[in-house]
Amino acid sequence: MLKKTSSRRQFLLDALKLAGASATATVLPESILRAQSIPAAGPTGTIQDVKHVVILMQENRSFDHYLGNVPGVRGFGDPRPVVLPSGYPAWYQTSSSSYVLPFRPGSSSSTSNADIYYADLAHDWTSTHSAWNKGWYDSWVSAKGSSTMAYFTNQDIPYYYALAQTFTVCDSYHCSMLGPTDPNRIYLWTGCCGNVSGSSPHTDNSTSGYNWKTLPERLNKAGISWKVYQDKGQGLGANSGVGEYATGTSSDLWWNGNYGDNPLLNFTQYQNLGATDPLSPAFNGTQIDPTGQGKEYDTGLFTQLQSDVANNTLPQVSWIVAPYAYCEHPSWAASGGEWYVNNVLNALTSNPAVWASTVFLITYDENDGLFDHVPPPVPPTSTNGKSNVSTAAEFYSSSGTASDGSLSGDQPFGLGPRVPMIVVSPWSKGGNINSEVLDHTSIIRFIEARFSTATSPLQETNITPWRRAVCGDLTSAFNFAAADSSALSITAAASNMNPSGPVVGAYPPSTQTMPAQPVNRRPACRLPYEFFVAGLVNRAAKGLSLTFTNTGTAGTSLQVRAGNSSTAPRPYTIAASAGQCAALQDTLPLNSDGSYDFSISGPNGFLQEFRGSIGSAGTSGSLVEIALCYDVQNGNVRITLDNTRGTQPATFQLTDNAYGKNAYTSTTVAAGATSDVTWLGDAGWYDASIRVPDDANFFRRVAGCVQQLSGTLYTDSAIGNTSQFVPALAMQGSTYATLRFDYVAPPWLHSPKNWVGVYSKGVKPGASASLAWVYAPKGVGSVMLASRSGNTALPSGQYDVWYLFDDGYKALLGPISLSI
Repeated sequence: MLKKTSSRRQFLLDALKLAGASATATVLPESILRAQSIPAAGPTGTIQDVKHVVILMQENRSFDHYLGNVPGVRGFGDPRPVVLPSGYPAWYQTSSSSYVLPFRPGSSSSTSNADIYYADLAHDWTSTHSAWNKGWYDSWVSAKGSSTMAYFTNQDIPYYYALAQTFTVCDSYHCSMLGPTDPNRIYLWTGCCGNVSGSSPHTDNSTSGYNWKTLPERLNKAGISWKVYQDKGQGLGANSGVGEYATGTSSDLWWNGNYGDNPLLNFTQYQNLGATDPLSPAFNGTQIDPTGQGKEYDTGLFTQLQSDVANNTLPQVSWIVAPYAYCEHPSWAASGGEWYVNNVLNALTSNPAVWASTVFLITYDENDGLFDHVPPPVPPTSTNGKSNVSTAAEFYSSSGTASDGSLSGDQPFGLGPRVPMIVVSPWSKGGNINSEVLDHTSIIRFIEARFSTATSPLQETNITPWRRAVCGDLTSAFNFAAADSSALSITAAASNMNPSGPVVGAYPPSTQTMPAQPVNRRPACRLPYEFFVAGLVNRAAKGLSLTFTNTGTAGTSLQVRAGNSSTAPRPYTIAASAGQCAALQDTLPLNSDGSYDFSISGPNGFLQEFRGSIGSAGTSGSLVEIALCYDVQNGNVRITLDNTRGTQPATFQLTDNAYGKNAYTSTTVAAGATSDVTWLGDAGWYDASIRVPDDANFFRRVAGCVQQLSGTLYTDSAIGNTSQFVPALAMQGSTYATLRFDYVAPPWLHSPKNWVGVYSKGVKPGASASLAWVYAPKGVGSVMLASRSGNTALPSGQYDVWYLFDDGYKALLGPISLSI
């Protein structure tokens, strides 16, 4: 695919305002500077100040692929990723030989990928569900190929990085379906994929059978103006290629048309409309070349939008649909999309009075076949997980109908993987990060929140109860009461344009390393979450009883993973509290030998871990437990140390894993009693381990974020922070038989084959064999030296202890002196 790039090069020279061939510059593109400089029109200081919502949905990019290296987002430096059945963090995707890590494609680190035409990957229903793999999330390479792990950086997409660091990025925004383009797009326009009464679910890109109610019809009923901005290509009728194809062919138009990305045109009720029909705004558009392919980089594509902005006739709701060449669908290059978005933003900001009351939402329909490391929330089935929210119509049955997850073979529609969402508006300036769980239906709910009134109600009833419970309405991404008026100085990388070239594959390098996400703590949006998980080992039932409690104002979806990889992850949905405590309970079976290993992950970096053993008879192991309560005034955590079931005093050992705000704490609690410890948060963030000295198997980990009631919130300081979140090793016990190693490895240094070796004093690893060693397989955990059967007791003496990486001799920590 050869394409001329002179105008694309000019865009980067003009819009990015970069000096010569310098690597960086502190000047923002003109369109971003203007959008940033125009103050909000804020007569009420509420969402009612929004007069226009403009939506641009681009094509086929995952969040990690585009924005995983943006400072502050939950990207490649995520301090608490899920762990795969292999024991490695989510980025270590299993391949036929070993694993594939995320990699930046290209021949050299100095070459930009902005104008490279990488081939698209499988992004259908079947392959995406295969990659998801019932929640194990370990089959991306086998389902999509090794190119799935490719990602871009600031050097490749500088305009988007500048936008992301000037406005608000949503790092928990998911596509709506584990599937392809068209079903995800119809979620945006209708709140569903046809999984409603009287229709059939669509899980592929077929365009027949679209007969259910759409959002524009509801907007008409509520008296809300709307329009689609697109190019008509050679015509929007079925006989004219519906804006996608050259007339009489199945060949995609490139520089004009709409690439078929306006699904409204396929609905029955939109057929054969007159020019004055209430649904005719779906057929609005330019027509820069009614007879051919159009010319490259034709700014005539934006004349209607420019005119409506200039004349103060921009509708209340607008959808923008790009031609194929600018929609970013691989194998088209990213830079075409940057050029297109720059022109849209230029048009929207050309009239400051209009921009002052406009919200511009930039997102992507689905992830193509490109990897993202955060498993999406999904509803539970009748046999796996639980929910106190209806899961009706959230599953696709083997017979092709919508189901509630009660039928054998039901597969969840979604949510799908994370995709980029950048919220550009006068109320979302300041480089904030929003981490509320969102999907395409969240855009509809934002429109509902703004335009629905008592006299003209607006509600998209196609959105299921489960999706309304789990996904937010995007309002948390804005500060209407006090819009940010500051001007940031963002460094945007220069792009070294590749002149032209064929479609190429992206292949991992022979030597793999984890990407290093830049460290820069960002302001965070206030979230509606407050939930807790309490555990209690039931000896008689040989189970771990879990109580999920939601005291927040939003529903939440949690996933429970068992260390035993034969058990699929269990999803749990807990409704919002609605002023009262909402709770859900379940009991998970222990392993036959009485051991257990469960991790629970949730939104905004939440993680809780339960490990231990009560023995095969159920009579051994510690009976202690812990519970949490949030100090929302100060951003701290109260950890309750619970020995109410004990008959002897119990000592609890608490360690700060990632934030360095708390010294090691040892607290003894009397039998039958509890004791509270105040655990200091780092702007609300916490990550603590709890152990007991007389039971090496017992382990609890609690991590997450307290949403403080007032003040500025910040992103997780442990993200990518290699100087703060570092390997640690502590020793308990003074004899070989009692020697316990308590260890910490941040995810970028975590391997199930990390190990602790004991060496003769002064001997370095690799110089000679260790005297004894044991694997330290978790990210955070404990291990007894004597637990490895191949070890022999160490005689009294002085030794050096080393903490080593991945079955090799790379030192994570050491030497540490040991005296036996």
